[in-house]
Amino acid sequence: MTPYVRSKLVAIACLALTLVGLGCRTRHLEYKHADRMAHCLIGQKSSAIPEGIPSDFSLTPKPESRLAIEGCAACPSLPQNLVELYAYQLPLRNTLEVHDEGAESGDEDSQLVGIPIPLESWQAIPDSCLRRMFDFQSIRNEAALTEKDLDGSSLLEGSRSDAPKLSLRDIVDLALLNSRDYQTQKEALYLVSLQLAQERFAYTTKFSTSGNGSDFDIGNFRNNGQTVERSGIPSSLQIDRMLATGGDVLARFANNILLTFDGPTGFTADVSSSILIEFVQPLIQRDVQFESLTQAERDLVYAARGFARFRKQFFVEFASDYYDLIASFRQIEIDSQNYFSLVRAFKQAEAEYSAGLVPRFQVDQVEQSLLSGRGRLIGTCNSLERALDSLKLASGLPTETPINLDLDELNKLTRLDQLSVSADSTNRVLKRLAAAAERPDRAELASTAAVLLDRLIDSLELTESDDQRSELLQDFELQRGKFLMDYARLNAGRVQQDLEKQLNSDSPSEPLIFQRSTALCKALLSLAKRQLEVAKLKQGEPEPEDPSASQLTDAPTLPFEDEAGESKLEQFKDDVEELSGLVAELDTKLAQLIKDEAIEKLPDLIDESSTLRGRLFKLVVAMDKEFDIEVSDTVDADLERIKTKVLQLIETAKTQLDDSSLGLKPIDIDMDDAMITAIVLRYDLMNQRGILADDWRQIKLAADELKSVLTLRASHQINTAPGDNQPFNFDLDNSSTSLGLSFDSSLNRFSQRNSFRASLISYQRSLRNLKLLEDNVKFSIRNDLRNLTLDREQYLIAVASAALAYERVVSTSLEFRLGTGGVSARDFLEAQTAYTDALSDVASRHIQYLVDRTQLFFDLELLMVDENGFWDDIRNEDVQPDPQFSIPAWGTPAFGDLPNVRYSSTVKEILRPVNLDASIGER
Repeated sequence: MTPYVRSKLVAIACLALTLVGLGCRTRHLEYKHADRMAHCLIGQKSSAIPEGIPSDFSLTPKPESRLAIEGCAACPSLPQNLVELYAYQLPLRNTLEVHDEGAESGDEDSQLVGIPIPLESWQAIPDSCLRRMFDFQSIRNEAALTEKDLDGSSLLEGSRSDAPKLSLRDIVDLALLNSRDYQTQKEALYLVSLQLAQERFAYTTKFSTSGNGSDFDIGNFRNNGQTVERSGIPSSLQIDRMLATGGDVLARFANNILLTFDGPTGFTADVSSSILIEFVQPLIQRDVQFESLTQAERDLVYAARGFARFRKQFFVEFASDYYDLIASFRQIEIDSQNYFSLVRAFKQAEAEYSAGLVPRFQVDQVEQSLLSGRGRLIGTCNSLERALDSLKLASGLPTETPINLDLDELNKLTRLDQLSVSADSTNRVLKRLAAAAERPDRAELASTAAVLLDRLIDSLELTESDDQRSELLQDFELQRGKFLMDYARLNAGRVQQDLEKQLNSDSPSEPLIFQRSTALCKALLSLAKRQLEVAKLKQGEPEPEDPSASQLTDAPTLPFEDEAGESKLEQFKDDVEELSGLVAELDTKLAQLIKDEAIEKLPDLIDESSTLRGRLFKLVVAMDKEFDIEVSDTVDADLERIKTKVLQLIETAKTQLDDSSLGLKPIDIDMDDAMITAIVLRYDLMNQRGILADDWRQIKLAADELKSVLTLRASHQINTAPGDNQPFNFDLDNSSTSLGLSFDSSLNRFSQRNSFRASLISYQRSLRNLKLLEDNVKFSIRNDLRNLTLDREQYLIAVASAALAYERVVSTSLEFRLGTGGVSARDFLEAQTAYTDALSDVASRHIQYLVDRTQLFFDLELLMVDENGFWDDIRNEDVQPDPQFSIPAWGTPAFGDLPNVRYSSTVKEILRPVNLDASIGER
């Protein structure tokens, strides 16, 4: 081979390698190009969906995600660490913070009152359960009460959970970052978009998938003892395009270089080229050419709707899990309070048993309930931990990652529940007071009015802030104090009548006289204390505006303050405390007389009690005058005064109850309207209608296969002139043109016939599936509305049950401790259990209503999540479903759209409008 020829071959080889290098893009560029194309297509197909697809849609996980790709995304490497614990750190954003609730209580510890829980009762609870219990302020208050009896040690130290406290929005954010299911759904949508990109690519002018390249062949031939070496370099370049009519256009440039070495004439070269343009157009079965593009276009629409609905379902599922966890936390607080009540009841029962007041079996009953309550509390804590781990799995977090819940949402729900229970209890007492107003019983009116004011105060305290008390709350407290004072005055009058009756009897009994006299002293003492309370409350009232007050003195005296500046309220308080001690000494002196068997000295005690009675009478009269307390002269006037105030209180209570927006708001949508709304808006129904049209379209395509095949073919080829060795010197005199028809008769269409019949069956199945889905959608809507109605009714029942159970606990607890009314330990325990169950039922019904309401909006396709996958109206009960009675513009055509190619008129039937109203019968 000569050096010249060798250099030519090297140059050709280098040129070929250069072309190969230019045609091979890097992985990263192709990766980015595919992402841009997929994002563009997804944006096009999802633009008609109301909430669309998130603007930051990407398959590449964010850097803070657990699924984040290490290194190059286009050149991934195998993971290095296969076993790791606590490796993932939660991305703490503005909302993902560890809240220090230790400072919430402020100086509340100094105000704590009650019986502390023994240390051993705290130690009986596992540390993991204590950490969950201490999330609640009420439990921390109990711990602080216990700590008062400890030597500087703290139950809270080291027992508080430092895990991040997550809200529902935080949980949804973390799930969007780390959920494997969410990533899989994004990938599924992405893959469908790639398939559409491939189908659309066929309708562009492009290089063909093959036929673009060159070969290099070397041959050695011997002819009559002469060796001839030849080298051939055939090459070609081909482009094609599919037309909107269903035809194909192909253009190919072919070049052939034949080099002969050491031939008879020495080195020779033969270079020739040709250009071919070919057109193929089916004339009968044209629609089938569009099928792959059509299905790919529609599949991406289905996938976009499916992904949009998945995002909603994703939120609904995590919202349901979140509220289930909220219910578990609430149950922990309820079970904790129940456990503490049982601990106190057990300690009380043991003390009474030691004093010989109750039999041992009642103590055992209380202890048995205590053990059950502790087991229930520990079981609830364990269930909560399991539910938290399940939430981590669902959101893609490692199960060992410590998390907690932000209980602000629970506190709001609990406060609403307490308001509802308080309102029901208030209404119950209001009815009793209205009935009592028909009877002339002053004591019953005063005591019942005081109880009603207790309920109204409880309701207001749930809505008032701790640092500011409203004038209405202060007024209610003052009214309650006055009614309690009236009741104490009436009770003192009743005891005085009993004493006078005994003194005026024909045979007075000294022990009974002393008993009645002591009882009257105690009743008057109770009245004096009530007077002090009323005086304190009146002192806290704002002074009425008096323009002339400033003209009287520059430094007016405060209410109940003398000129010397000494508070008369304090003086009376000292007198009450002194007399209280003297009254208590009467019982002590009586016990000593009995012990010394000196009963003959009883008249001296009677005289002493009479003296105390006199002092107490004077004190009561003095405070009535000093504190300007209204006292009626006659029984009828007193009854009229109390009754007038009671009637005013009844009207005030009714106004308070009417103004309060308590309970659960009903869903304001008719069931038939809701079903129609779901039918016209549901994405899955839109997809199913499109699938029905796809199967209907397959009938037409299968029917076309039964026909004969007729294809038009046209081609034109131009060659270079022979012997010119010029690769681009094309000569029209060396060209050829052909035009023809290809016909294939339908003499044998056995297989096509079966396919046609199968397509009819597939269509009928799809039609049944559409009807089934419609029926299931209507069933879900009807079931959602029934559940919401049931939730509201059951919530009201649970609220009423909780209010009644609370009254039952109070009454049975009081009677059990006083040993009256034949109440046993079992009665108290049953009341406590009923109250605990009722509180749990109230919380669960409220939470279930929120979950069912969210499910209804989801089933109606009215739940719209934002860019971050969150529905802001989950707690806004004022938002009502807006009924829709026609398919919205973004959902038309009802059977789906078609690409912009030349379909037959039969296939275009898919685009016809649907008259929905014509299918709605009489309602």
